Amino acid sequence: MEFNAAVEYLNSLIDYERKRGYVDSLDGFLEFLSHFENPQTVLPNPILIVGTKGKGSTAHLIAGGLESLGFKVGLYTSPHLVDIRERIRINGKKIPEDRFCTYLERIRPYIEERRGIRTVFETLTLMAFLYFNEERVDYSVLEAGLGGRLDATNVVNQILTIITSINYDHMEILGNKLTQIATEKAAVVKNRNPVVVAPQHSAVYKVIGRFAEKQDARTYFLNKCVKYSMKEATLDHTVVKYRGLSGKRTLVLNQAGTFQAKNMALSALALETLGFSNFSFDKVHIEGRFEVISKDPLIIIDGAHNVASVKNLLHAVNRLLVKDYVFIFGVNRDKEVKRIVREIVSHSNPRFTVLTCSKSPRATRPEELLKIFTEEDFKEVCVKENSDAALHEALLHGNRIVVFGSFYLAGEIKETVLNVSRERNLAQST
Repeated sequence: MEFNAAVEYLNSLIDYERKRGYVDSLDGFLEFLSHFENPQTVLPNPILIVGTKGKGSTAHLIAGGLESLGFKVGLYTSPHLVDIRERIRINGKKIPEDRFCTYLERIRPYIEERRGIRTVFETLTLMAFLYFNEERVDYSVLEAGLGGRLDATNVVNQILTIITSINYDHMEILGNKLTQIATEKAAVVKNRNPVVVAPQHSAVYKVIGRFAEKQDARTYFLNKCVKYSMKEATLDHTVVKYRGLSGKRTLVLNQAGTFQAKNMALSALALETLGFSNFSFDKVHIEGRFEVISKDPLIIIDGAHNVASVKNLLHAVNRLLVKDYVFIFGVNRDKEVKRIVREIVSHSNPRFTVLTCSKSPRATRPEELLKIFTEEDFKEVCVKENSDAALHEALLHGNRIVVFGSFYLAGEIKETVLNVSRERNLAQST
């Protein structure tokens, strides 16, 4: 099977990232795994990360911290920006195309045997398990997808559970109350191994505490076990003063994003609970989270797509860019669109905002977004039908661009910028 054909086949499966719906049980996935000798049961040192915001960054930070200590680390995340292989990595390197195809060829007969009822996410999760096992990684860092209780990653018996900030998202599936969402996510706590928890709403703390107590799991709360503060924040790095279980130190991430301070502290605490202290985040690169994809013009992409993450992004923009920036914004229909727009209007002062949509079938039409912005008396705005046109328009208004609202939109803009860069380099070499 050729790689593009493999991706096309995978995309023909059920994909709950692109359409509404969700599984109602893990039983089918567990049966699916049994055909492959239950790779989840022998996965090396799985670390499971759930939450609403910050879990992707935390997964990258923990994987990078372990790698800095000399370990071979498997990292499984979602969604991807440009290349689906971004989701499955070992020590930062994407799964090779030939291995990707080999695993899909092995899995495909068992998908078709049941008339294709397995999902894209389940298939990729199995591929990650097989790859990490066969490559004999030392640790397997797994970012849960949607929720937790019914997530495909929740079939492992993790050595550590990390719960990042829980907020409102995917309410049509997880519930409209914060306690309902927290229950779905905290349900992954299934053994006595440690649970590391980011700052939460008081009601969420109670839910997590109930699950941890039931399993007799020791819980480490970030705001109780750790003190941290921002020391320096620029477009090139984030520096945090940290005092944790193993004493004082400075944490450095060579990437922008003031909101990363909490994720860095949470990741450091998690690594300390595993007994490590001399780790480093220096070489960690987190794609799609305040990621600078071009310096001239300055183009920053961020996958912020719910109220809490957009609020954090806007805080970082106001601190690091101050003014004279242009937004490209697009968001999916199943998000709290009106509340997100109000955050944009009230917390930021962009020179101009370009409204657009990704190719995702869940994307809100830009004309609908324009109506909401108009209702909020926001005038410096226009509509473009696709991400390429939006980027072109944004560059007419300024040379500092921030793209956000959807990982799909961020990925499309990144792919465009990378293609332009490749063409430019090719032209210069000939």
